[in-house]
Amino acid sequence: MATEVHITEVPQDATLRRWFRPVLERGSTFAAPNLETSPFFLRTPQRELPLTVNETEWDNSWICSPWTHYISCAREEISRTTSPIAAKAADAFLRVIGAALHKVHFNRVVMVNNWLLSTNPWPAWNADDLPEVIEALVKQWPDHALVFRSLNAKESGPLISALTKHRARLIPSRQVWYYNADSETVAKSHEFRKDVRLLTRDDLELVPHEALAREDFPALAQLYDQLYLGKYSRHNPQYTVEWFRHLHGENLARFTALRTREGDFVGVEASCELNGVLTSPVVGYDLDLPRSLGLYRRLAVIPLLEARGRGLPLNLSAGVGRFKALRGGEATMEYLGVVDRHLPQRRRLPWRLIETLSTRFLAPYVREHRL
Repeated sequence: MATEVHITEVPQDATLRRWFRPVLERGSTFAAPNLETSPFFLRTPQRELPLTVNETEWDNSWICSPWTHYISCAREEISRTTSPIAAKAADAFLRVIGAALHKVHFNRVVMVNNWLLSTNPWPAWNADDLPEVIEALVKQWPDHALVFRSLNAKESGPLISALTKHRARLIPSRQVWYYNADSETVAKSHEFRKDVRLLTRDDLELVPHEALAREDFPALAQLYDQLYLGKYSRHNPQYTVEWFRHLHGENLARFTALRTREGDFVGVEASCELNGVLTSPVVGYDLDLPRSLGLYRRLAVIPLLEARGRGLPLNLSAGVGRFKALRGGEATMEYLGVVDRHLPQRRRLPWRLIETLSTRFLAPYVREHRL
Protein backbone atom coordinates (compact mmCIF):
# COMPACT_ATOMS: atom_id res chain seq x y z
CA MET A 1 0.00 0.00 0.00
CA ALA A 2 1.37 3.43 -0.96
CA THR A 3 2.19 5.79 1.88
CA GLU A 4 0.00 8.87 2.17
CA VAL A 5 2.07 12.06 2.12
CA HIS A 6 0.65 15.43 3.07
CA ILE A 7 2.30 18.84 2.70
CA THR A 8 0.82 21.52 4.92
CA GLU A 9 1.48 25.05 6.13
CA VAL A 10 0.73 24.17 9.76
CA PRO A 11 2.26 21.18 11.56
CA GLN A 12 0.44 18.61 13.66
CA ASP A 13 3.42 17.44 15.70
CA ALA A 14 3.52 19.15 19.10
CA THR A 15 7.26 19.88 19.05
CA LEU A 16 7.08 21.32 15.54
CA ARG A 17 4.14 23.52 16.56
CA ARG A 18 6.04 24.91 19.54
CA TRP A 19 9.27 25.34 17.59
CA PHE A 20 7.82 27.15 14.58
CA ARG A 21 4.92 29.01 16.22
CA PRO A 22 6.50 32.52 16.13
CA VAL A 23 7.91 31.86 12.65
CA LEU A 24 4.43 31.00 11.35
CA GLU A 25 2.93 34.01 13.11
CA ARG A 26 5.59 36.62 12.32
CA GLY A 27 7.76 35.26 9.53
CA SER A 28 11.09 33.47 9.42
CA THR A 29 13.12 36.63 10.08
CA PHE A 30 11.77 36.48 13.63
CA ALA A 31 14.44 33.82 14.10
CA ALA A 32 17.19 35.62 12.17
CA PRO A 33 17.19 38.49 9.64
CA ASN A 34 19.26 36.37 7.23
CA LEU A 35 16.77 33.48 7.28
CA GLU A 36 14.16 34.56 4.75
CA THR A 37 12.31 31.40 3.86
CA SER A 38 8.84 29.86 3.66
CA PRO A 39 8.21 27.01 6.10
CA PHE A 40 6.08 24.01 5.19
CA PHE A 41 5.63 20.61 6.79
CA LEU A 42 5.72 17.13 5.27
CA ARG A 43 3.67 14.50 7.07
CA THR A 44 3.36 10.75 6.63
CA PRO A 45 1.65 8.32 9.03
CA GLN A 46 5.04 7.70 10.69
CA ARG A 47 6.68 11.16 10.91
CA GLU A 48 6.50 14.86 10.24
CA LEU A 49 9.40 16.95 8.93
CA PRO A 50 9.91 20.71 8.56
CA LEU A 51 10.62 22.08 5.09
CA THR A 52 12.05 25.44 4.03
CA VAL A 53 11.29 26.68 0.52
CA ASN A 54 13.34 29.33 -1.27
CA GLU A 55 13.49 31.00 -4.67
CA THR A 56 16.40 33.50 -4.63
CA GLU A 57 17.33 35.14 -1.27
CA TRP A 58 21.02 35.42 -2.18
CA ASP A 59 21.97 37.03 1.15
CA ASN A 60 20.43 34.28 3.26
CA SER A 61 22.43 32.26 5.76
CA TRP A 62 24.02 29.13 4.32
CA ILE A 63 21.52 26.95 6.19
CA CYS A 64 18.81 28.04 3.72
CA SER A 65 20.92 29.13 0.76
CA PRO A 66 23.20 26.77 -1.18
CA TRP A 67 24.51 29.80 -3.10
CA THR A 68 25.73 31.33 0.17
CA HIS A 69 27.19 27.98 1.20
CA TYR A 70 29.24 27.45 -1.95
CA ILE A 71 29.96 31.03 -3.07
CA SER A 72 29.75 33.60 -0.25
CA CYS A 73 31.22 31.35 2.45
CA ALA A 74 33.98 30.15 0.11
CA ARG A 75 34.96 33.72 -0.76
CA GLU A 76 35.05 34.64 2.91
CA GLU A 77 37.13 31.60 3.89
CA ILE A 78 39.63 32.07 1.06
CA SER A 79 40.03 35.74 1.91
CA ARG A 80 40.77 34.82 5.53
CA THR A 81 43.20 31.96 4.92
CA THR A 82 45.20 32.75 1.76
CA SER A 83 47.53 35.46 0.48
CA PRO A 84 45.99 38.69 -0.90
CA ILE A 85 47.00 37.79 -4.47
CA ALA A 86 45.52 34.28 -4.30
CA ALA A 87 42.42 35.61 -2.56
CA LYS A 88 41.87 38.22 -5.27
CA ALA A 89 42.16 35.63 -8.03
CA ALA A 90 39.85 33.20 -6.24
CA ASP A 91 37.35 35.96 -5.56
CA ALA A 92 37.21 36.89 -9.24
CA PHE A 93 36.69 33.24 -10.20
CA LEU A 94 33.94 32.76 -7.62
CA ARG A 95 32.18 35.92 -8.76
CA VAL A 96 31.96 34.47 -12.27
CA ILE A 97 30.71 31.13 -10.96
CA GLY A 98 28.29 32.89 -8.65
CA ALA A 99 26.81 34.91 -11.51
CA ALA A 100 26.31 31.72 -13.50
CA LEU A 101 24.53 30.10 -10.55
CA HIS A 102 22.23 33.12 -10.34
CA LYS A 103 21.18 32.54 -13.94
CA VAL A 104 20.24 28.90 -13.34
CA HIS A 105 18.23 29.63 -10.17
CA PHE A 106 20.60 27.74 -7.89
CA ASN A 107 18.81 28.93 -4.74
CA ARG A 108 15.48 27.50 -5.89
CA VAL A 109 15.43 24.69 -3.33
CA VAL A 110 13.27 22.82 -0.86
CA MET A 111 15.31 21.83 2.15
CA VAL A 112 13.99 18.80 4.01
CA ASN A 113 14.26 18.49 7.80
CA ASN A 114 15.41 22.08 8.25
CA TRP A 115 14.85 23.28 11.83
CA LEU A 116 16.69 26.56 11.07
CA LEU A 117 19.79 25.08 12.69
CA SER A 118 23.20 24.22 11.29
CA THR A 119 22.81 20.60 12.49
CA ASN A 120 19.46 18.83 12.09
CA PRO A 121 19.31 15.24 13.40
CA TRP A 122 16.96 12.91 11.54
CA PRO A 123 14.29 10.70 13.09
CA ALA A 124 14.72 6.95 12.80
CA TRP A 125 13.52 6.17 9.28
CA ASN A 126 14.00 3.07 7.17
CA ALA A 127 13.00 5.25 4.18
CA ASP A 128 10.88 2.57 2.49
CA ASP A 129 8.43 5.35 1.64
CA LEU A 130 11.07 7.70 0.19
CA PRO A 131 9.70 7.36 -3.41
CA GLU A 132 6.28 8.59 -2.28
CA VAL A 133 7.86 11.43 -0.30
CA ILE A 134 9.92 12.57 -3.28
CA GLU A 135 6.95 12.25 -5.61
CA ALA A 136 4.85 14.50 -3.34
CA LEU A 137 7.61 17.10 -3.05
CA VAL A 138 8.24 17.19 -6.80
CA LYS A 139 4.53 17.50 -7.48
CA GLN A 140 4.29 20.46 -5.09
CA TRP A 141 7.53 22.13 -6.23
CA PRO A 142 8.40 20.82 -9.72
CA ASP A 143 10.94 23.59 -10.37
CA HIS A 144 12.91 23.18 -7.13
CA ALA A 145 15.87 20.97 -6.24
CA LEU A 146 15.16 18.84 -3.16
CA VAL A 147 17.93 19.00 -0.56
CA PHE A 148 17.99 16.54 2.34
CA ARG A 149 20.19 18.27 4.93
CA SER A 150 22.45 17.00 7.73
CA LEU A 151 22.82 13.40 6.57
CA ASN A 152 25.45 11.23 8.24
CA ALA A 153 26.00 7.49 8.54
CA LYS A 154 25.54 7.40 12.32
CA GLU A 155 22.08 8.97 12.35
CA SER A 156 20.62 8.49 8.89
CA GLY A 157 22.26 5.46 7.27
CA PRO A 158 19.04 3.92 5.87
CA LEU A 159 17.99 7.26 4.39
CA ILE A 160 21.40 7.69 2.75
CA SER A 161 21.07 4.21 1.22
CA ALA A 162 17.55 4.94 -0.01
CA LEU A 163 18.61 8.26 -1.55
CA THR A 164 21.50 6.50 -3.28
CA LYS A 165 19.11 3.92 -4.73
CA HIS A 166 16.93 6.78 -5.91
CA ARG A 167 19.99 8.16 -7.74
CA ALA A 168 20.12 11.30 -5.63
CA ARG A 169 23.43 13.14 -5.44
CA LEU A 170 25.28 12.55 -2.17
CA ILE A 171 27.42 15.65 -1.73
CA PRO A 172 29.99 15.86 1.10
CA SER A 173 29.17 19.01 3.05
CA ARG A 174 31.41 19.04 6.14
CA GLN A 175 32.86 16.76 8.79
CA VAL A 176 30.99 16.64 12.09
CA TRP A 177 32.05 15.21 15.43
CA TYR A 178 29.95 12.57 17.11
CA TYR A 179 29.97 11.30 20.69
CA ASN A 180 28.19 8.17 21.85
CA ALA A 181 26.59 8.54 25.26
CA ASP A 182 28.57 5.66 26.79
CA SER A 183 31.85 6.31 24.98
CA GLU A 184 34.83 4.96 26.91
CA THR A 185 37.08 7.14 24.77
CA VAL A 186 35.42 10.23 26.21
CA ALA A 187 35.54 8.89 29.76
CA LYS A 188 39.26 8.16 29.45
CA SER A 189 40.10 11.45 27.74
CA HIS A 190 42.57 13.47 29.77
CA GLU A 191 41.37 16.68 28.08
CA PHE A 192 37.73 15.94 28.90
CA ARG A 193 38.55 15.46 32.57
CA LYS A 194 40.59 18.69 32.58
CA ASP A 195 37.67 20.57 31.05
CA VAL A 196 35.26 19.25 33.70
CA ARG A 197 37.59 20.47 36.44
CA LEU A 198 37.88 23.84 34.72
CA LEU A 199 34.09 24.15 34.48
CA THR A 200 33.73 23.63 38.24
CA ARG A 201 36.31 26.27 39.15
CA ASP A 202 34.80 29.04 41.27
CA ASP A 203 36.27 32.03 39.41
CA LEU A 204 33.16 32.17 37.21
CA GLU A 205 29.54 31.49 38.13
CA LEU A 206 27.75 28.77 36.18
CA VAL A 207 24.19 30.06 35.54
CA PRO A 208 21.73 27.24 34.71
CA HIS A 209 18.77 27.45 32.34
CA GLU A 210 16.22 27.97 35.11
CA ALA A 211 18.09 30.97 36.57
CA LEU A 212 18.19 32.94 33.31
CA ALA A 213 15.67 35.77 32.81
CA ARG A 214 14.33 37.54 29.73
CA GLU A 215 16.50 40.57 30.41
CA ASP A 216 19.65 38.42 30.22
CA PHE A 217 19.25 37.53 26.55
CA PRO A 218 20.50 40.71 24.85
CA ALA A 219 23.89 40.10 26.51
CA LEU A 220 23.83 36.39 25.66
CA ALA A 221 22.91 37.06 22.02
CA GLN A 222 25.79 39.51 21.79
CA LEU A 223 28.21 36.79 22.95
CA TYR A 224 26.88 34.45 20.24
CA ASP A 225 27.31 37.25 17.68
CA GLN A 226 30.93 37.85 18.74
CA LEU A 227 31.89 34.26 18.05
CA TYR A 228 29.65 32.97 15.27
CA LEU A 229 29.28 36.18 13.26
CA GLY A 230 32.36 38.17 14.22
CA LYS A 231 35.04 35.47 14.40
CA TYR A 232 33.59 32.79 12.15
CA SER A 233 31.20 34.07 9.47
CA ARG A 234 28.45 36.64 9.04
CA HIS A 235 26.76 33.96 6.92
CA ASN A 236 25.94 31.94 10.01
CA PRO A 237 22.37 32.46 11.26
CA GLN A 238 22.10 35.92 12.83
CA TYR A 239 19.77 34.73 15.58
CA THR A 240 17.67 37.38 17.28
CA VAL A 241 17.23 38.03 20.98
CA GLU A 242 13.55 37.15 20.63
CA TRP A 243 14.37 33.79 19.03
CA PHE A 244 16.67 32.92 21.92
CA ARG A 245 13.96 33.96 24.36
CA HIS A 246 11.48 31.75 22.52
CA LEU A 247 13.77 28.69 22.58
CA HIS A 248 14.46 29.30 26.27
CA GLY A 249 10.88 30.02 27.32
CA GLU A 250 9.51 26.94 25.54
CA ASN A 251 12.37 24.74 26.84
CA LEU A 252 13.25 23.87 23.25
CA ALA A 253 16.89 24.63 24.01
CA ARG A 254 18.59 24.48 27.39
CA PHE A 255 20.79 27.51 27.98
CA THR A 256 23.76 27.69 30.34
CA ALA A 257 25.75 30.87 30.91
CA LEU A 258 29.03 31.89 32.53
CA ARG A 259 29.06 35.05 34.63
CA THR A 260 31.74 36.96 36.51
CA ARG A 261 31.50 37.86 40.19
CA GLU A 262 30.64 41.38 39.05
CA GLY A 263 27.58 40.07 37.22
CA ASP A 264 28.82 40.31 33.61
CA PHE A 265 28.00 37.46 31.25
CA VAL A 266 31.10 36.13 29.50
CA GLY A 267 29.87 32.89 27.91
CA VAL A 268 26.74 31.06 26.74
CA GLU A 269 25.89 27.58 25.43
CA ALA A 270 22.55 26.10 24.45
CA SER A 271 21.76 22.47 23.66
CA CYS A 272 18.77 21.05 21.75
CA GLU A 273 17.48 17.51 21.68
CA LEU A 274 15.95 16.61 18.32
CA ASN A 275 14.94 13.07 17.41
CA GLY A 276 16.91 11.58 20.29
CA VAL A 277 20.20 13.34 19.45
CA LEU A 278 21.68 16.27 21.34
CA THR A 279 23.21 19.20 19.44
CA SER A 280 24.78 22.46 20.58
CA PRO A 281 23.72 25.16 18.09
CA VAL A 282 24.46 28.15 20.32
CA VAL A 283 27.92 28.96 21.69
CA GLY A 284 29.39 32.36 22.39
CA TYR A 285 31.92 34.00 24.64
CA ASP A 286 33.77 37.26 25.22
CA LEU A 287 36.65 37.20 22.75
CA ASP A 288 38.40 40.08 24.53
CA LEU A 289 39.06 38.06 27.68
CA PRO A 290 42.34 36.12 28.05
CA ARG A 291 42.48 32.60 26.61
CA SER A 292 43.79 31.39 29.98
CA LEU A 293 40.21 31.52 31.26
CA GLY A 294 39.40 28.61 28.94
CA LEU A 295 35.93 29.92 28.12
CA TYR A 296 35.47 27.74 25.04
CA ARG A 297 36.71 24.66 26.89
CA ARG A 298 34.21 25.25 29.68
CA LEU A 299 31.32 25.81 27.27
CA ALA A 300 32.16 22.86 25.01
CA VAL A 301 32.16 20.37 27.87
CA ILE A 302 28.62 21.34 28.97
CA PRO A 303 26.80 19.45 26.16
CA LEU A 304 29.16 16.50 26.63
CA LEU A 305 28.17 16.25 30.28
CA GLU A 306 24.49 16.69 29.46
CA ALA A 307 24.59 14.01 26.77
CA ARG A 308 26.31 11.52 29.05
CA GLY A 309 23.97 12.35 31.92
CA ARG A 310 20.88 11.85 29.79
CA GLY A 311 22.18 8.85 27.85
CA LEU A 312 21.97 10.64 24.48
CA PRO A 313 24.39 10.72 21.56
CA LEU A 314 25.84 14.15 20.85
CA ASN A 315 26.44 15.66 17.42
CA LEU A 316 28.85 18.52 18.13
CA SER A 317 28.80 19.84 14.56
CA ALA A 318 31.86 20.86 12.54
CA GLY A 319 34.98 22.87 13.29
CA VAL A 320 37.93 22.70 15.73
CA GLY A 321 38.30 19.04 14.86
CA ARG A 322 41.54 18.40 16.72
CA PHE A 323 40.00 19.85 19.90
CA LYS A 324 36.95 17.57 19.59
CA ALA A 325 39.01 14.50 18.67
CA LEU A 326 41.13 14.89 21.81
CA ARG A 327 37.92 14.70 23.83
CA GLY A 328 36.74 11.45 22.25
CA GLY A 329 34.80 12.75 19.28
CA GLU A 330 34.42 10.49 16.24
CA ALA A 331 34.65 12.17 12.84
CA THR A 332 31.81 11.43 10.44
CA MET A 333 31.16 13.03 7.07
CA GLU A 334 27.95 15.00 6.68
CA TYR A 335 26.21 15.04 3.30
CA LEU A 336 23.56 16.85 1.34
CA GLY A 337 21.25 14.47 -0.47
CA VAL A 338 20.16 16.35 -3.60
CA VAL A 339 17.29 15.16 -5.78
CA ASP A 340 17.43 17.01 -9.12
CA ARG A 341 16.57 14.43 -11.80
CA HIS A 342 13.24 16.14 -12.43
CA LEU A 343 14.98 19.41 -13.36
CA PRO A 344 16.28 20.44 -16.80
CA GLN A 345 19.91 19.75 -17.64
CA ARG A 346 21.12 23.32 -17.08
CA ARG A 347 19.73 23.22 -13.53
CA ARG A 348 21.45 19.92 -12.80
CA LEU A 349 24.90 20.91 -14.05
CA PRO A 350 25.85 23.07 -11.00
CA TRP A 351 24.91 20.29 -8.60
CA ARG A 352 26.95 17.80 -10.65
CA LEU A 353 29.97 20.12 -10.55
CA ILE A 354 29.68 20.65 -6.79
CA GLU A 355 29.22 16.91 -6.24
CA THR A 356 32.43 16.20 -8.17
CA LEU A 357 34.50 18.91 -6.50
CA SER A 358 33.26 18.07 -3.01
CA THR A 359 33.85 14.34 -3.43
CA ARG A 360 37.31 14.66 -4.99
CA PHE A 361 38.71 17.59 -3.02
CA LEU A 362 36.62 18.72 -0.05
CA ALA A 363 36.02 15.35 1.61
CA PRO A 364 39.66 14.16 1.40
CA TYR A 365 40.90 17.56 2.61
CA VAL A 366 38.71 17.76 5.73
CA ARG A 367 39.43 14.13 6.60
CA GLU A 368 43.19 14.63 6.27
CA HIS A 369 43.21 17.84 8.32
CA ARG A 370 40.57 16.68 10.82
CA LEU A 371 38.51 19.83 10.30
